[in-house]
Amino acid sequence: MSDISISFPPWMTAWFLLGEATPVITLVMIGLVAAFLVGRGRIRHVGWLKWTLAIVGVLWLGGISFWAAGFVDQIKTEIYRARHHYRLDKATALAGIEIPSGSWVSVDEEGVPYRIETAGDAVVSIDGALWRDAILLMPLRNRTASDRGTIKSATLAEDATIQGVPCRAGTLVEFFEFGGGLEHCTLTQRTDVPAEIPGDQGGKSTKDLPCAMEQEVWLRFSERRLLERCVLAETATVGIVGCAGGKEIVLSGDGLDSCTLASAQPVGPFDLPAGTLVKFTRERLDRFDLPPISLPVAISGIMLPSGTIVRLCDDSWELDWADVPEDKSVAIAGVKLTGRMNFDCGKFQSGILFEDTELPGRRLPRGAAISAEDLLHPASR
Repeated sequence: MSDISISFPPWMTAWFLLGEATPVITLVMIGLVAAFLVGRGRIRHVGWLKWTLAIVGVLWLGGISFWAAGFVDQIKTEIYRARHHYRLDKATALAGIEIPSGSWVSVDEEGVPYRIETAGDAVVSIDGALWRDAILLMPLRNRTASDRGTIKSATLAEDATIQGVPCRAGTLVEFFEFGGGLEHCTLTQRTDVPAEIPGDQGGKSTKDLPCAMEQEVWLRFSERRLLERCVLAETATVGIVGCAGGKEIVLSGDGLDSCTLASAQPVGPFDLPAGTLVKFTRERLDRFDLPPISLPVAISGIMLPSGTIVRLCDDSWELDWADVPEDKSVAIAGVKLTGRMNFDCGKFQSGILFEDTELPGRRLPRGAAISAEDLLHPASR
């Protein structure tokens, strides 16, 4: 829940309320004016009516001024938009960029464009490639002479090699806001991309990993451009983990974050089947998703069936939680459970019944939630 709050001074609140009440005050004003005009020659003492009319008139002016201020502000906003977001009626060069007729352009306070929306099949040439549709440019304040480009994100109009990476036309290409390095595009061909992985003797080493064509590639920058995420074109070994081709691999500054195992292999203390999605935190196995069809895996003395999602404890190889497919079950203390099961580093805490179950003193239906107390001390519940 957010703790952000906005407070206004009392006069602003009163002004707003007067503005909201203006229609009612207007009706009252009309009634009072009519009463004053009609009764001026017939009523001997109309002083109270004059005072009432004066007070209501002040309130009416206050309410009208609220709407007048809003109207003026709206006019100023529209003038600002007209000056900073407009459609070109002819081809125009802005900040060294030739922009075709019919394009919508958004410019900053210095008149430098930061967004271009091309019309129809029109294209814009920037940084040695052709672009179309919505083109976002780097803010002027973030640009330096050493930047590799000026685009933040845009759609390629034609296939192009961007900073050495072959990118597909018709797809979104994104760049880092600081430095202008390529961050993301869709590959037109199989491409080897350098990745930082744990070295055999500690530390980090760099290895080229094959990324598949027609798939997205995400890059990151440290001292050089490195692979962050892509779909592998073929099996690749990262450290001691064999990652499957045709599946996504994710890396970070800590090394391998996740991939799908190419074959049955040991990861940490577990023998995991081929097709298991493994995820790491600081090079330590943190979670894995067993494939839909595989042999069960034993953890914390429990045989977990295929399709189970497993989360391990931070400081041990015991279960933190497991999510078993609804059509499968595990047995704990002779009771079949399914779905999400919580553990305290291997110690069962709670779960869901796989089937109608008879416990001493009561019968519970399938889908009922039970706790460790239900299994260990059923008679006391």
